[in-house]
Amino acid sequence: MTGPGASPSAGGSVSRTRIVLADDHALFRETLGDLLNAQPTLTVVGHAADGAEVVRCVAAAQPDVLLLDLHMPHSHGANTVRDIIRASPRTRILCLSAYAESYLVDEVLAAGARGFLHKGIDRAALLTAIERSLTEPRRLTVLVPGGTAARVPLEEPLSRREHQVLVGAASAKSNRQIADWLDITEGTVKRHLNSVFRKLGAVSRLDAVNKAVRASLIPAPAIPVAAARRSPGRRLAPETAADPAFHLSDGGGTP
Repeated sequence: MTGPGASPSAGGSVSRTRIVLADDHALFRETLGDLLNAQPTLTVVGHAADGAEVVRCVAAAQPDVLLLDLHMPHSHGANTVRDIIRASPRTRILCLSAYAESYLVDEVLAAGARGFLHKGIDRAALLTAIERSLTEPRRLTVLVPGGTAARVPLEEPLSRREHQVLVGAASAKSNRQIADWLDITEGTVKRHLNSVFRKLGAVSRLDAVNKAVRASLIPAPAIPVAAARRSPGRRLAPETAADPAFHLSDGGGTP
């Protein structure tokens, strides 16, 4: 592996990429550390078990790469990523999670992380992601169940509630059904949909769903006929060769 943390020395040998591991499960940290230290170009230089500790550890070690679990105690996702970048601007942050909610992916990438890795990935994918974070600094790597992507996050990530409203719209729920489902008012649903439209550059519900799926923000919906029929003003449309995954026809741009 070559890159900022693994470059040839004057004697021709390759210096090791310095890595900090942050996870609150000791066995996971130790197992992952053994795997990384077994690689000739990698070395683990620090461990952390919570959000406050990882900021201190990275500030002291100034590693090339940080593997950051997003669900540790005293860790707050995107805010922790920003704190780490302030402590060590040159460190490439690869976030780890057992979950793959798209709003979480977008939040941490927008905050400055260089990748989002689901904990279900294999050894080869992890090592490749570490290498790419060093050799392709402009690349954002997302490794989640069902596929691999390299993408640029939204300028304004969807909030958790906006993501939930969008998922409701993708499943053919009406504004009233989404409001009942999330225990919010219809007016709040409309405000969230308007915000989703603006962030995605969409002109209608269907356009927003299509763009969100193409950007890997939500999974492609399987819309049941019964759900669409219960939604006033919406009907099932025939599949098209251009976009066979979607069956929901939307009459216009009003949320």
